[in-house]
Amino acid sequence: MKNSKITLLFYLLVAASLLNCKKTDNITLTNGGEVENKVNEFIWTAMNQFYYWQADVTHLSDDKREPINTFNTYLNTYKSPESLFDDLLIDADRFSWIVDDYNQLEASFQGISKSFGYKFKILRTARESNNLLVYVEYVASGGPAENAGIERGHLFTHINNTPLTIDNYISLLQLNSYTVTLATYRGMGMVEQTNQNITITAVSFVENPILLSKVLDVEGTKIGYLMYNQFVSNNSYHEELNTVFGEFKNRDVSELVLDLRYNGGGSLLTSQILASMIYGAASSNDVLGKIVYNEKLAQLNSDIYFFDTVPMYNQNGIQTSTVPMNRLNINRLYVLISGSSASASEFVIAGLLPYMDITTIGTQTVGKNVGSITLYDSDDFQKSATLNPNHTYAMQPIISQLANSSDFTDYVGGFTPDIEINEINSLGNLRPLGDPNESLLSAAIINITGTARVNQYKDDFLFFDDNLTLKKPYYLQSILIDNELIPSSLRKIFNKN
Repeated sequence: MKNSKITLLFYLLVAASLLNCKKTDNITLTNGGEVENKVNEFIWTAMNQFYYWQADVTHLSDDKREPINTFNTYLNTYKSPESLFDDLLIDADRFSWIVDDYNQLEASFQGISKSFGYKFKILRTARESNNLLVYVEYVASGGPAENAGIERGHLFTHINNTPLTIDNYISLLQLNSYTVTLATYRGMGMVEQTNQNITITAVSFVENPILLSKVLDVEGTKIGYLMYNQFVSNNSYHEELNTVFGEFKNRDVSELVLDLRYNGGGSLLTSQILASMIYGAASSNDVLGKIVYNEKLAQLNSDIYFFDTVPMYNQNGIQTSTVPMNRLNINRLYVLISGSSASASEFVIAGLLPYMDITTIGTQTVGKNVGSITLYDSDDFQKSATLNPNHTYAMQPIISQLANSSDFTDYVGGFTPDIEINEINSLGNLRPLGDPNESLLSAAIINITGTARVNQYKDDFLFFDDNLTLKKPYYLQSILIDNELIPSSLRKIFNKN
């Protein structure tokens, strides 16, 4: 029963009966007239109850409701739900967001989105130039990009024969279909166009989070390599992940390299399952982490435990069965990270730190040690029978802070890598993912066995465009992956700086 309880709390499927809180208990419109926009009423009430920093936001004080006519006037001053929501966030909150279509939000949690099926970063072609270069980080198997011939390491500076610049790249990269002209990097900031054009069209596409798994035999050492790109809450992927670890066990893997460099997080349930597969010495009585809520929900504070079987859940988040879990017998772990690694990715690192020797390789992670919940406009804030039929707004506010079993929470600034390597330094010669000579994986192998070389290509003219006075590239990167316009109220979750 312990894990069942933790699952309910940790994955934030909080029942109204447990919280003893309903929307109608919080606001009674008797003397002050009606709130003009009912979405505003939902936003304030839910944030007042759930928001982790509720006590630090003046406008979320319980006293704000009195007198009711003044409170209603306050809500009516906001002409859009997004503007009210943004005004209720603390300045340091980079991760809460609101959507006007919860159907798209739910699909994204299942790994479903309209996408080109590849991920990339944007760079300047030179330090002071407004001309931009895009390089492809990875291509999802079976997606439209792979089918069109896009490969990891491809570069392009033009879309539809138009050069990408600081002024136009947002509009060009938000098209649902476009033609890229591939380029070649000649070094010293020189980029040369080729004559090769590739046309790609975004489609509704389910990306398998297990991009790649393999076993490398290096001088007799069996090294498992897993590139995991999103923690999606999908039972079929849990089973497939279990199959991967079964293969690792059958191949006598003694070392593991976990590649999370492009993994922005997702389901914390999946991170718990993955951590349990990695650290096979743990039992269901061992604490992986802790979850802490605001003072109003302090009764929900609890520990999070390892699993020793794979829990299976239905669409309502109810555990229906378990399957035997394949678990490794290792005492150290190598994790490949970058400025795109966040949330559940970071929690795997933090949760395993007290139990294993962990070496991180790459660049600094985002620093998201908090958890969120989807809140709907209904009496119990769930997608229930009382769901408001007049709109499709939902919120994903931060409602908790995460710690490991040693109460370690201090990674708000991200994890600094033990071995710092930026794959941009290999631009023009990016090795395929999983290649033993690929820069980050090679660094792990040489640390494990001392038999591999790390070959890096360096050029001072290329750099991440991370100046916040410009276009917030991490935010744009996330938009470009899915090729869909994200409302301004969503920008904070993608601003990783």
